[in-house]
Amino acid sequence: MIRILIVEDEPPARQLLADLLREQPGVSLVGEAADGVEGLRLAAELKPDAVFLDIEMPGMTGMELMRILPEPRPALVFVTAYREHAVEAFEGGAVHYLLKPISRLKVAQALARLRPASDPLQADWLRIPGRRRGTTRLFRPEEVDALVADLGDCQAWTAEGPWPVDGGLAFWEERLGTAFLRIHRNALVRLAAIRELTDKGEVVLGSGAIAVSTRRLEEVRRVLGLKP
Repeated sequence: MIRILIVEDEPPARQLLADLLREQPGVSLVGEAADGVEGLRLAAELKPDAVFLDIEMPGMTGMELMRILPEPRPALVFVTAYREHAVEAFEGGAVHYLLKPISRLKVAQALARLRPASDPLQADWLRIPGRRRGTTRLFRPEEVDALVADLGDCQAWTAEGPWPVDGGLAFWEERLGTAFLRIHRNALVRLAAIRELTDKGEVVLGSGAIAVSTRRLEEVRRVLGLKP
């Protein structure tokens, strides 16, 4: 469980960030501050693992707060509309620079920076957020048969049907690792979900069938342990 403090002076932005963080597994939101002075007090009192903080705030800016945070210093994720402070933020030790407007995908990317990829908790936290009719469904990777791109949009194929998801295939290919395999430039398939490879070069899943591109067919057969 990662303990997070938010420091953001705009109430709507603070509420949105809090809501998006609460959606993520393995996250505990331990406090919220409306300015840098309050953020400094809460950081010293609560000793969070990470602070998500704005830059332009009354009284004390996020950059000023960064310089005087007490030890042990939490990981810092800046959340701002200003691109020009990125170099200064990273020089000060920030682990991520999240540009507004924020989204579920951006928050998930920020959280991924807070732990090394080798940390087993990363796999526990990883979810694929599907959106449908105002509902966000957080799928575990093993609940998704494939991620398929269609005219730029990405869909997760699941037992509940297709769910639109944020982010492109390249992003999810990097996050999901070797449990998923690119079988086509527009398709990423979970290996354990493959039930059959047909003579026509299609992989059959519980949620449907997807054609394997000609140039990837040999690799797919090799990964599945099939003879050439």
